[in-house]
Amino acid sequence: MSRAVEFRNERSYALGARASCPRFGAGWQSREAYDRFVSRARIAFFVFIAGTVTGLYFAMQAYWNPAITPPLRWSQAIGINLTYYYLWAVTTPLVVIMARRFRFESGRWSISFVAHALASAVLTAIQIVIGEAILTLLGLRAMGAFWSGVRYSFVVNFQSSLPTYWMILFAYFAFDYYVKYRDRELRGAQLAAELSRAQLQALRMQLKPHFLFNTLNSISALMYQDVEMADSMLARLSEFLRLTLDRELEQEVTLSEELEFIRRYLEIEKIRFEDRLTVSVDVGSDAGDARLPALALQPLIENAIHHGIASRPAGGTIAIAARRDAGSLHISVSDDGVGSEDHPPRERIGLANTRARLERLYGPAQKFTAADLPAGGFVVEMVIPFHTGSG
Repeated sequence: MSRAVEFRNERSYALGARASCPRFGAGWQSREAYDRFVSRARIAFFVFIAGTVTGLYFAMQAYWNPAITPPLRWSQAIGINLTYYYLWAVTTPLVVIMARRFRFESGRWSISFVAHALASAVLTAIQIVIGEAILTLLGLRAMGAFWSGVRYSFVVNFQSSLPTYWMILFAYFAFDYYVKYRDRELRGAQLAAELSRAQLQALRMQLKPHFLFNTLNSISALMYQDVEMADSMLARLSEFLRLTLDRELEQEVTLSEELEFIRRYLEIEKIRFEDRLTVSVDVGSDAGDARLPALALQPLIENAIHHGIASRPAGGTIAIAARRDAGSLHISVSDDGVGSEDHPPRERIGLANTRARLERLYGPAQKFTAADLPAGGFVVEMVIPFHTGSG
């Protein structure tokens, strides 16, 4: 069942509970209050089940224990053990309060140990007295021998009942640490997602003015040479900006969506460079639905155009290739331009941003390389995990 369906079912259940419970109008004014109530109810139910199972387990042990003379009847074994372990279930909130107040932390071990040792002894003693009173009222103990039964239970049951306090205590600590660990993981994932989203927003803000100013300068120059071409370029720019602004701010998009975005971008560049710019696209039939970081290709293509092709009077060719190789998506953007003047090639801001985004999104599962081609030109390659889901 999908998470969306689960959420709808939970919401329907909550609304149904609101409608059927008259207290919802006064006691539960929000979904959060209702969720807290349900969470506490589930914990109480779990504690009840744990007390029942534990009581039945020890009841069976007592019933079949040959050392107990005279042998207990089944009703006695169940009644005695369920009474004591239901009392521990009722006492669990007190143990939790002590656990929150006296944690085994650095510098407080001795104080916490003494506090819990005293609490476990006191609670065990109180439970024996209350338990014997309940058993007497239920007819499982002789009516006239209450205090003798208490003394007997202290001798027989105290040392076996006291560890239950510590079991509840450490069960709470284990659950508490688990919840905190999951919360830290969740907060870390949320912070990483927010940071990646902020980086993507910054990249878009960086792309828009940089590209816009270059294009407007070209349109301004073309207006004195070819008005129709300038008008066509302005129309393409308008379409491109509308696509950019309307595009959802997603961390990843499909390769097909990214190539459509690149096609609009290249339509403008081709007007600027006329016949000096040729673009070839070679995408494997099984790679179109693969997901990659949004705006990952534009900086690579812009780098190829402006630092590889633009300075050549004859222009050049840019080749975009993508293929699936087992569990990876291989993408390359190459040009037959002037190559890099630096050795090793210096990463300009667009390439550096792309590398940083890939490292943040995919960690060691990605690979990003940039190098001069032996025959001349430059190539940038990236390898990322192949996946088609939106997660």
